[in-house]
Amino acid sequence: MQGYEIVHFSQIDGEFEGFDDEVLFQLMDGTCWVQDEYKYWYYYSYCPQVHILRRNGRLYLQVDGQNEIVPIRQIDGVMKSRINGDFKGWEGETSYQLQNGQVWQQSQYQYQYKYAHRPEVLIYNSGGGNVMHVAGTSAKVRRVK
Repeated sequence: MQGYEIVHFSQIDGEFEGFDDEVLFQLMDGTCWVQDEYKYWYYYSYCPQVHILRRNGRLYLQVDGQNEIVPIRQIDGVMKSRINGDFKGWEGETSYQLQNGQVWQQSQYQYQYKYAHRPEVLIYNSGGGNVMHVAGTSAKVRRVK
């Protein structure tokens, strides 16, 4: 892309389903990035290669071979675990116990059904509270134990 400098090249760790609102991108190199501005674009790919681009001091994510980009910011302090048992999505005040003994509860209403057995969980502070990312979905959460 003209006017953009490629500053990092990696690969998405797992499924990529495009851009939406505050999507978390975990890369194979262990870094995590979050979408910094709302933009919807659906594109499915498993472990696609991605470029981190810079223009005017701002960072963007681009899937290799695609023209769409989205502003991103790197996040640190991402906690990783797994849900003990089944994940059935978000219902409003859903609570989940993690393998590490912590219990997290949904803190903002949102309904979304998604089933997964013992899925990986990523929890990070988005700047406006904690967000739990599970099986391609995410919701704002608070720790209750």
